[in-house]
Amino acid sequence: MNILDRIVNKEEGYFDRNGVKMIRYADDFILISKHIKQEVIIRLHSYLQRMELTINTEKSKKVNVKESSFDFLGFTFRTNRSLFDERKSYIRIEPKAKSQKKIRQKINMVLKHIGHYRPEEVVGELNPKIRGWVNYYRIDKVSHTQLAFRKLDGYLRLRLRRYYNRKSQKGSNLRGQQAFDILVRDYGLKSPYVSTGLRPAYACDEINRKAVCGKTARTV
Repeated sequence: MNILDRIVNKEEGYFDRNGVKMIRYADDFILISKHIKQEVIIRLHSYLQRMELTINTEKSKKVNVKESSFDFLGFTFRTNRSLFDERKSYIRIEPKAKSQKKIRQKINMVLKHIGHYRPEEVVGELNPKIRGWVNYYRIDKVSHTQLAFRKLDGYLRLRLRRYYNRKSQKGSNLRGQQAFDILVRDYGLKSPYVSTGLRPAYACDEINRKAVCGKTARTV
């Protein structure tokens, strides 16, 4: 895939002359262009065949991002109208719904399986999962995380309140209190929403891009 990456992104090469760029991570990639000709797709397949690679057709599709969204590496990409100028639009990149559900499930499992832990131990169990998820999705000046992080913040507040109100936590001094706020303030719990770094959405003129997202697999 490194070779294919160099071929597609080569300056003045075939793909460059056709206005096509590749964004890739491992064997997942997107081809981006205002218009992707069928001959470009055929050329791409020919290179992959020489490398004994094939496109996973079940996970690949052609998308006009101005009309519909698509997912890539845990992010959802969609076109939104600018809040400042309705004539302009921008690509909104945010954590996809499935990923948001998974982090909530992980937090839920942690709190279900720990018993009468001290506050610092609860924080020690939760922080690596919260920090890892937040750091992955928070890409400065690229991703739009405010809403997703605020939702995760709200979920933590709800689950921690339930955790400290259950019978096994009857003697805890956090029972019946604002557990989330106390754990953040006094014990260093990672707060998703505080760490977002809020900023205005940026706009791009006349976005009319089409993309091909693909995942390759070696032929057997």
